[in-house]
Amino acid sequence: MKVGFVIPSMQKPSGWRTHALALITALQPIVQPILFVPSQEKSLAQEAFPQLPILPLPATQEYFLNNPANWGKLWTAYRAIRRLKISLDLIHSLEAYPTGLVGHWLACQMNSPHVLTAHGTYGIMAYAAFLDRLAYQAVLKKAAMICPVSHGTAERIQHYFARSLQQIPIKPILNGTDFVQRVPRQQVLKRQLPETPILLSVGDVKPRKGQHISLQVFARLQAVIPQIQYHIVGKFPDNAYTQQLRSYIQQHSIKNVTFYNAVSDAELAEQYRQTSLFILTPQEGSGKERWHFEGFGLVYLEAGAYGIPVIASRSGGVSDAIRDGETGFILEPNDIESMVQASLRLLTDPDLNIRMGRANRDYAESLTWQRCAGEYLQVYQELLKR
Repeated sequence: MKVGFVIPSMQKPSGWRTHALALITALQPIVQPILFVPSQEKSLAQEAFPQLPILPLPATQEYFLNNPANWGKLWTAYRAIRRLKISLDLIHSLEAYPTGLVGHWLACQMNSPHVLTAHGTYGIMAYAAFLDRLAYQAVLKKAAMICPVSHGTAERIQHYFARSLQQIPIKPILNGTDFVQRVPRQQVLKRQLPETPILLSVGDVKPRKGQHISLQVFARLQAVIPQIQYHIVGKFPDNAYTQQLRSYIQQHSIKNVTFYNAVSDAELAEQYRQTSLFILTPQEGSGKERWHFEGFGLVYLEAGAYGIPVIASRSGGVSDAIRDGETGFILEPNDIESMVQASLRLLTDPDLNIRMGRANRDYAESLTWQRCAGEYLQVYQELLKR
């Protein structure tokens, strides 16, 4: 089975990159992958997959139709696709839009079924602009299967694009994780809570990730547990939001908050090993960012790899990354009081903390990329039988 994978981007660490690398690696023994990548990323793709055919295209992602400056690049990509003389059994776009538009052109050229993976925000944000909405609607209507990375993402796509999906099956296929391979299970079974309680967040520092909420939770916790620390790991730009966080810390005399910006894999592993509780409280976007939401939440499973329970807020696909009441607690986005009480339970009851942390490890172990690849293989086979 020859499958053409359209990859959105490989240049920087992202959910797209993680998903593409891990899924294609897991599928490689059972299908024949042909990779379509942005021209400027051909060398990166060759380095990651030296044994696979790689076909560069002028564009796969980042070029939205609402900006006329992008039309030339997209037209060049369309013409390049029209000149292709290869035959593929199936096209799989590893992002919904605009990658899905390029995949749609490829599927039409090959006369092949088109599968779309949708990662949260990019599964719906085309709705915001008229031309992109029309293009995305056409892509959805011609798709053979839509595979969001979470049920929450699937619900958003169905809400905004119900008319375009009347005849199109949607099958959520949850993300995988390979973090458990980096952490021996025996390490988790021996885990003990540190003497000094440490709260940890991992994720780019921005409003959608909700650090302004978790910081309020920490301030309340510090009033009860004065020695507690809060470590925030993630890209920390100098902008209005990060200045707002610093001002809040200063105004409320909050101590023991450390921003680590980007860290190495080894440093991140050490952060996880020394933490007592993981917290990330994503928020729904508003205004110009109202299309933004948490598509899944791989970091909750990364915490699970180390046997750490989690505190989260309800947003998009978070409910697929956490088993509420079993691997952690999911609260409403602005319910500070409930987040504080749930955190206190896990910080003051070591047995509960260890039990839920191990349950999170078990859940992370179940969501492998091999499982993810197996579900996609079933989709491919079903579509080709049709």
